[in-house]
Amino acid sequence: MRTIVLTAAAFATLSLGSVAARADGAWCAYDTRGATNCGFYNYAQCRADISGIGGFCGRNPAYRAYGREPGPRRRNWQQY
Repeated sequence: MRTIVLTAAAFATLSLGSVAARADGAWCAYDTRGATNCGFYNYAQCRADISGIGGFCGRNPAYRAYGREPGPRRRNWQQY
């Protein structure tokens, strides 16, 4: 019984340690007090955050979709 409890605790610890929370969303809320919150994944979430306190929403300039930098565009040149 003790072994099962220790094994379950070890798996729980490992699973919690591997979860990475992302605080960089695609949208930022800039309120009238000068605070910035870039943790929103859609425009509606951002607008809901600033409703009643004023401010505006804008795209997060540091947001990288899918976790990678955009590479150079490849062109498909066809030779005739």
